[in-house]
Amino acid sequence: MPFALTLIRLEEALRKPGCAVCRLEHEAALSAVDHLLWEQTNDPQTRQNVRQASGFCPEHTRLLTAMELSRSGPVLGVNLIYESLIESTLDDLRQRRAARKAPWTGWFRRAQPPAAMQCPICQQVHQAGMNILSSLMQALEERDERLREAYLQSDGICLRHLRGWLDAPGERFPRATDFVLEDTMERLKTQRGHMLEYIRKQNWEYREEALTPEERRAWIKVLTIFTGLPAERFDHHLPEF
Repeated sequence: MPFALTLIRLEEALRKPGCAVCRLEHEAALSAVDHLLWEQTNDPQTRQNVRQASGFCPEHTRLLTAMELSRSGPVLGVNLIYESLIESTLDDLRQRRAARKAPWTGWFRRAQPPAAMQCPICQQVHQAGMNILSSLMQALEERDERLREAYLQSDGICLRHLRGWLDAPGERFPRATDFVLEDTMERLKTQRGHMLEYIRKQNWEYREEALTPEERRAWIKVLTIFTGLPAERFDHHLPEF
């Protein structure tokens, strides 16, 4: 994706609730699933990748089916992908069944599972997220004031992406990294202060002290930093299995 276009999308995402990188990763997942369904279901390399990963993770399996059901009705893509996956899965299970009947040493040697591959959609989403994060850091390093202001007014980036950036090999964009790191730490310290006040005011002794709007919402802001999810996702609705 061209750098200028990425910055436009980043600025738009920063003006919405939640972690901007998480939001753009979700858009990348939608794009990847869309491309898979309409262009890659019969592609040999794609099928091989899906077989090696034993399908998709639960989240992206659900996304795959939801997208096909909502757009076309017949789930032809899901049938094509998973019919092929059943064949390789049965081969694996047959081998494991045979290994169970072998002597102990043979079973132990042959039953070791091969190194599991990551969900193919997860791989694409992770790469897209790192590219987006790199673009954000580069723009901040180059002192893009418009993007910097959008970042300061946003919910910032979540800890998963911040830690992923800090743990990545090689020092890149040091000024931007320091800026985001310090900003995140300041946000956490500020919200911790509000949360301590919230906790204190739950004590019967201080029941007459009214909670401030900041104290009422501090826990939501903290959960957004930890998860990347926008505030409206934290409600009383219990998720179903």
